[in-house]
Amino acid sequence: MFVKSLIFLVLIAAISAENRFSFIFYQEPTQTTEYTVENLHTILNHPSFGRLRNTVIFHYGADQTLATPQVHDLVSAYATNGQFNYIVINYPNSGLISTGNAQSLADSITTALTNLFENGYNSGYMNLLGFGMGAQILARASRLVQSRSNRRHVVARLTGLDPWNMGPISSIQVGVLSSTDAQWVESVHTEGNQRGDLESNGHVSFFVNGGIEQPMCNQALPTARWDCSHIFALSVWAESVRARSTVFASLSCGSWSEFLSGVCNNNAVAHMGRIGSQPTARGPFFLLTNLQPPFSRNQAHP
Repeated sequence: MFVKSLIFLVLIAAISAENRFSFIFYQEPTQTTEYTVENLHTILNHPSFGRLRNTVIFHYGADQTLATPQVHDLVSAYATNGQFNYIVINYPNSGLISTGNAQSLADSITTALTNLFENGYNSGYMNLLGFGMGAQILARASRLVQSRSNRRHVVARLTGLDPWNMGPISSIQVGVLSSTDAQWVESVHTEGNQRGDLESNGHVSFFVNGGIEQPMCNQALPTARWDCSHIFALSVWAESVRARSTVFASLSCGSWSEFLSGVCNNNAVAHMGRIGSQPTARGPFFLLTNLQPPFSRNQAHP
């Protein structure tokens, strides 16, 4: 009797864990279909899902919702773009997005992705896009997909928007963005004092206005300035999604001070954003933005 009860409790816990979030597929900005971890693979049968089309799966950060203005802006930008299968990982309780839950959340996402790939969707069409802690969770899921499939499935593109600074212990347990997590890994840094993790990199890393703090974030409270700079990563990325050509020209450079001094003006140029990253680009790139939208200056040098 005890064993049966224990098995029942384990099953209930597993079901509960799998239902902490859902996958919302946007056919249009106001037309969506919702999936679970267990049935995400059935999205392949949806008439609006393109099997040969690139898919973007977005994971927002801790304490955010679809109603957060910057999240809503990014979701709207992708949903109206029409070039992708666009999916958002949505939490009824966004408080679940935490360092303590990061491993188990990534594990559930890995299960859904692996089933999707095993049922015929090519992982080479997949772009995982995460903000803050969402970036670290998706990075872990991406590397778990590789290990569990013996590298038969490798995500094409992993994009970390100001990956979250989880601290030394959680960083070891969960891991941070690295170039081994996907075929192409990029990071965008906008706040490097408290919220963001400057150690999370990839093949290429973009440091917006130096990546430490944003010049337009001049609130009196330090925490408000940190939050403002951190979430700015969503705003610049949304602008790149709406753009019809490359934006946010950036210079390869060793440091922010070198960038500002002009010694890197003749270095390689890459473009940060949805259509800008060059697979051959490597290392750190720096860029300045305007203080108001449009934020892209369309020039690489300071």
